Amino acid sequence: MENQNKKKESVYREIGNIDELRLYRGEKILATAKDLSAKNLDPRISPYLGIDLFYTYYFPIPSTDERSPEDDEEEAFRRTVISTLLKTESAWKTKIYTSADSITSIVAAASFIEKLNKLLPPNQGNNKGKEGSSQDESDNEGNNSEELQNAIQKASESAMKDAEMAKEVKMLAEKMGAGKGSIFSLEGSAEEILKLARETDVARILEKIEGLKMITNAKTKNTINYSKGWISGIEIGGDIERVHYSQLAFPSLLFYAEFANDRLLLYEKNLPSNKGPIYVLLDKSGSMVGSKIDWARAVAVALFKKAMDEGRNFFVRFFDSVPYQPINVKSNAKASDILNVLSYLARIKAGGGTDITRAISSAVDDMEKTKTSSKDKPSDIVLITDGEDRLSPEIINKLLKKSNSRLHSVMIQGHNAFLQSISYRYLSVKKLEQKEALEVADFS
Repeated sequence: MENQNKKKESVYREIGNIDELRLYRGEKILATAKDLSAKNLDPRISPYLGIDLFYTYYFPIPSTDERSPEDDEEEAFRRTVISTLLKTESAWKTKIYTSADSITSIVAAASFIEKLNKLLPPNQGNNKGKEGSSQDESDNEGNNSEELQNAIQKASESAMKDAEMAKEVKMLAEKMGAGKGSIFSLEGSAEEILKLARETDVARILEKIEGLKMITNAKTKNTINYSKGWISGIEIGGDIERVHYSQLAFPSLLFYAEFANDRLLLYEKNLPSNKGPIYVLLDKSGSMVGSKIDWARAVAVALFKKAMDEGRNFFVRFFDSVPYQPINVKSNAKASDILNVLSYLARIKAGGGTDITRAISSAVDDMEKTKTSSKDKPSDIVLITDGEDRLSPEIINKLLKKSNSRLHSVMIQGHNAFLQSISYRYLSVKKLEQKEALEVADFS
């Protein structure tokens, strides 16, 4: 009874006894690995292994103790896995992405367990006591030991690849949520991040976005000054409501003199301007295959960032000869919303014809249904296409007027005179590079 109540201990000195909170994290890591795996987890893989793997990746230089497992089969297996893992080169390379980062450490631990579970040799522990020569038992133990080492090596390499991509996904999600505080906590989205990390199309989107770093740091232009808004900087003036705390240290005579001359140091405060949603219509017709659709998806991410910075709702919809189901993200987006947008952009493949009029009509209907567009909230529809589609300027102008929307047409390596005649802004993109992408997203 005493042994049953005894708390399990981590292999790391810094952790000691594994409390309930840490055990819960270990269980979540195992649940993530099981969801990703095509079979049940091996009985030797426990939540305690999940925890020790987490700290293997989380600690910059983990230090194991030398305590004997005392005939505890689970602990003996756990110590073997951790000690072998720490001898692999890939485990230490993985730390570039996981050290002091709980999200990527969870991803690496779950990835490692999933791969290890597929490669583990059978447990020979249950064969003890059966008839057979000691030589046969020794041979089996030797073979199993070698197989286990190979399994740990491959699992470590798999975890390294997943952690690298997961770090990029996480960093992008954090950039999207810059300044929005705890609503962008991503630890609960580790499974979604790991799934995205394994999507080849996500890797291509991230590669394109790499050249759009400027857009993530640009200060929004669409703001209005408001004394009760969010603090965005420091300025000089005479608005007593926004006076910086440092000015209160002045002698009263100097304070009033500075106030009279509008020379007080003030907090600059503003709110997003009264704008409707940014709606991206992204052509997925057959001619958009390859670099065109990759560039267009990266531009869609930049426009999503712009919408979040400006406190605007965001839509994105793929279309070819028919419009597909859109994604709608509100201005107070959560981490899961960002990951959903990435997933949506990654899973659509190029193919089909082109019907621009129908796509714009669907966008207007979406904004009407969600009541995000009104006369005092002008919206922006950004159409990204390479299609030579005939359309009716009269019909589209009526639709745009109905929804109080401006049409920004982005024509990839082509020209459409019909679109040019009705667009608020018409951009003809010759090269799919950073400069052109930033120009698409640079409007107020």
